[in-house]
Amino acid sequence: MPINETNNIAALVEALNYFYDKTKNDITLEYILFKDVNDSIEDAEALVKVYRQIPTHLVNVIEYNPIEGAKFTKPDEDATQRFTDYLAKNRVNVRVRRSRGKDIDAACGQLANKG
Repeated sequence: MPINETNNIAALVEALNYFYDKTKNDITLEYILFKDVNDSIEDAEALVKVYRQIPTHLVNVIEYNPIEGAKFTKPDEDATQRFTDYLAKNRVNVRVRRSRGKDIDAACGQLANKG
């Protein structure tokens, strides 16, 4: 994405470290898993590297909630488990945030698409 040329991971790491230095507030990373986009072990390795560069206390892995007209899907349970197991094995404090309300299109991100 073109915006990533100026708003890249290095800039994010720098900003999060600056924020922590100024506030001493805990930092939680939110990571939405998309099937075949960012759910591989290589993606998990990259996330571990980012996690190690900032004073992060938790990574929330978030289930993607499908919306009408979007090409994205959520990974199956096995892929999500492999991803989070890899993080945990590498001493990343990780939690999977399960969605509620997706059965009625009322989960996070779904209501904004209704009009």
